[in-house]
This record gives sequence, structure tokens and C-alpha cells, in this order.
Amino acid sequence: MNLFAIFRRRKSPVPSRPVSPDLSYIEDDSPQMTKLYSRVLGLMEEKRPWLDGDYNIGQMAKHLFCARTFLSKTINICSGHNFRWLLNYYRVIYASDLMKKDPYMKVEEVAKFSGFNTLPTFNSAFKMIMRQRPSEYMGDVRNSLQGRLLSRSRGLRP
Repeated sequence: MNLFAIFRRRKSPVPSRPVSPDLSYIEDDSPQMTKLYSRVLGLMEEKRPWLDGDYNIGQMAKHLFCARTFLSKTINICSGHNFRWLLNYYRVIYASDLMKKDPYMKVEEVAKFSGFNTLPTFNSAFKMIMRQRPSEYMGDVRNSLQGRLLSRSRGLRP
């Protein structure tokens, strides 16, 4: 028997109607999830693990001493987004701060310093969260900086 036949036999049938998700665990674990989510946010703010491009939910679960699946469920329910989105959110906010501090830094450098491994991932995450491309945001920061410098040189207040 070949490998393809094994996978084909294991394939589960497609349900004829949509299956509603089981949300019964939300009510029972709500206080635990709230506490865990506040620990997640505390970890993200204090330790900044998102700067590591290889950071994953398994590492966070070990750091917070909880099950990976429960952590994933908690993040999904409490934030309305998944773990990857949460990481990218913190990375993009950090990247925007870097751009404000040094508006002439290359976009590739900003992506690398913010914890992104690839430029396309950085571009798509940045656009999804900030609603504009990194290069557009950088241009806006540069223009506002030049406007402030110009108004100061003329003796005007910003």
C-alpha cells in the first residue's frame, strides 16, 4: 500500500452542514482566561519576547507555565485575534516607534529590529495594523519632521 492510499483512507468526510463550535468552556474558564491574558500582556510589555523573530506560542506557554492549547484559546477569546496577530501587533507598534525616532532608517532594518524575519511579512502586518504601508508611514514621519524643523527655523511654534 502506498503512502497516498493511507492518507486518502484517513481523510474524514466533509460534514453536510456547518458544525457550531463548542463554546461551553468559555463560561467555566473565564476567570482563569482573564488572569492568564493579563499575564500574557504583562509578559509582552515587560520582557518584550516579540523582538525574537523565532518566538512562538510554545515558548510563551513554557514561560507562563500553562498548556499551549489553553493559552492559544485564551488569546483568541480575550483579544479576538490569534497569537501571531498579537505578536505582530507589538512588533508593528515598536517599528512605528523606531521610525519616529529615526525616520531615515531603512525599512529592512526596522523590520529586523522589530522581530520580523522577512520583509514581506513585515509589510503585510504593518499595513494590516497601521492601515498604510511602512514606506508611506515613514514618508509621513519624515514630512512631519521637516515641517517641524521648517517652522522652528522661521520662529514659528509647531
